[in-house]
Amino acid sequence: MSSAGRLYVHAGFLDRDLLAALDRECEGVIGTPAEVHREALGRVSVRRRIRRTWEIDLSDALQDRLVEAVEAVRGAFERFFSVRVEPCDAVAALRYPPGAFYRTHRDVSARPTPDGLHRREISVVIFVNSGAPAAEASFSGGRLRLYDLPGADGEVHDVVPVAGTLVAFESSVLHEVTPVDGGTRLSLVTWLLRPEPA
Repeated sequence: MSSAGRLYVHAGFLDRDLLAALDRECEGVIGTPAEVHREALGRVSVRRRIRRTWEIDLSDALQDRLVEAVEAVRGAFERFFSVRVEPCDAVAALRYPPGAFYRTHRDVSARPTPDGLHRREISVVIFVNSGAPAAEASFSGGRLRLYDLPGADGEVHDVVPVAGTLVAFESSVLHEVTPVDGGTRLSLVTWLLRPEPA
């Protein structure tokens, strides 16, 4: 585990066996267009100009393994970010083919929402494959770009995807996924929520 500003980085979070299982389940699957929360309207919808990404349904068995892996480091997240969060309940698999992207956004809603978006505290991204210039890269572009990362002195921080690496940051951080230039980027995402007020 290492850090850059308030970015939690865990290289080798997913082992080769789990990466291989993810590759098998995602191979050849197109998925469904991922949606965007429209805060002004209080609903979610597909917005291709903002987010061009496809979500892949994972088997229950693989979903359980991934949730268990994230849960194993939840305490480390809480210590690193000095917060309390609820247990992880699901992980989403995302496919970014050539030209796919997610424009600048924050993962937390400023207004209360029925699905708890306003309680998102920690955003977690896990890379399933590597992007250039990382070793064994299978795609180019598709970097995770963070704009207002606490402790980074206002510098834009790019994360080059490396297979098996987990990164976590505060959900209020402005970020994007830059367009994929070639190949297909595969990643997992989840959000850890602060507890409901008593």
